[in-house]
Amino acid sequence: MLILLLNRSVSAAFENIELMAGPAGMGGAYSAATQDTSALIWNPAGLAGLSTPEIAIGYLDLHGVLGYSLIGIAHPIRTGQSVGAAILNSSDTEGISHERIVLLSAATRVWKRLHIGINAKYFSTSVNLEQVLLGSGSGWGTDLGIQYAPMTDRVRIGVVFPNLFSNLSYRRLEENTTGSRYEEPLLREWRIGTAIKVNFGSGTPDSLLAAVEIANGVPLIGCEYRHNAKHGDFAFRLGWRFTRGFTAGFGYQYGNIGLDYAFVNEKYGSQTSLFSVRLFY
Repeated sequence: MLILLLNRSVSAAFENIELMAGPAGMGGAYSAATQDTSALIWNPAGLAGLSTPEIAIGYLDLHGVLGYSLIGIAHPIRTGQSVGAAILNSSDTEGISHERIVLLSAATRVWKRLHIGINAKYFSTSVNLEQVLLGSGSGWGTDLGIQYAPMTDRVRIGVVFPNLFSNLSYRRLEENTTGSRYEEPLLREWRIGTAIKVNFGSGTPDSLLAAVEIANGVPLIGCEYRHNAKHGDFAFRLGWRFTRGFTAGFGYQYGNIGLDYAFVNEKYGSQTSLFSVRLFY
């Protein structure tokens, strides 16, 4: 087990985990739709559409084996310009493997409805046995994101290149080990999608958001029905990932707090739940 952890492919390390429950409930088809703190994960260009400062907290317990957590903050500087930061942690229940990502993000409107965003990421990882460090690694990476509304803000196109540039350096600490250091880039990824928002007329504040996306060649589809009521804002979400299956979720926002939940299918036919909280200040 330890040998596998120390020598695993870098493409499996720092896997892009869907840590925000709102987008996950829509099957992850969110690169064109995001315009809040979820943009830190899905598409940094979406931060340019942020109107209110936000704090986000997310958690995912993956089959009782791995735990993933996120805390992020996003703040608009002026109209069409925002910055953000996040810390993502993951570890197994036995405390053997730990990973951390520290992320800084910036987004700006460069032309009419064209937004561009960049994430700068620092990675660190370690493998331990009974508080003894067996190996460690660190490195950096960058994400590039684009959002474009060709005619109206109700129709948007999103393009994301996670890990466009990256480098990780690993070190094994066993004695008498040849090649104890090695460097590799993270697996390059890509996402492209479109989102359409439909309002149901002036007589009701309700809306429907529909999105279609291709993520590394895999089709994703999702939708969200949002109902604005006197005692809060309700959201109901459905999605389909063609390699993993059905997703669903709901959200509730009242005042300065928003709560989201998602049920998703993961690899190998297993299921799990995601929870996230958004605070507006």
